[in-house]
Amino acid sequence: MPMNEDTLMRRLEELAPFASRNEARRAFDATLRAMRRGMNEDEADWLAVALGPALSAPLLREGHMGELSVEELYRWTKRYTKLRKGVAVEQAQVVCRALAELLPQPDLERLARHLPELAPLLRTEPPPPRASRRGRQDRGEQGGIGEGAEHAHSLSRAREPHNDTHLASGHNQERDPRSLASVGHRGR
Repeated sequence: MPMNEDTLMRRLEELAPFASRNEARRAFDATLRAMRRGMNEDEADWLAVALGPALSAPLLREGHMGELSVEELYRWTKRYTKLRKGVAVEQAQVVCRALAELLPQPDLERLARHLPELAPLLRTEPPPPRASRRGRQDRGEQGGIGEGAEHAHSLSRAREPHNDTHLASGHNQERDPRSLASVGHRGR
């Protein structure tokens, strides 16, 4: 039995503070398009049947490109939504969680089997936090979907253009008590 579009949109709106149902639908479509890049034709056809005709159109817009990592899912979702990465990441996570909650268990297991790197996102509980390349968590990319006001705050913060800039915190100076001046005087 195909997934009910109204049920899906309602659940997306419950999981994240989308501005409108259209925004929730755009997030779903973008995430599905990104996921399609990791699915062969047979798997895309199978998922299209599981979702039904009202929700499967994004699967027709892309083709199989090989294995799909979580980072690639986020990168492609960002490209398709044309949003900042932090917002696109959270929206992709919300879509994956809604799919995990609404797809029948056999269909969900099949999807996780064919997109193994996305399996942690295809669970009903929030995925574990992601660490950035520098070993710190990036704001807006913690990996968790969040609940209630905390999630709403992170999404609204991610939409603020001034949050794209980061000021140095002096954290490195605490690790090394030497100042730049004392290091420069050593050579003399």
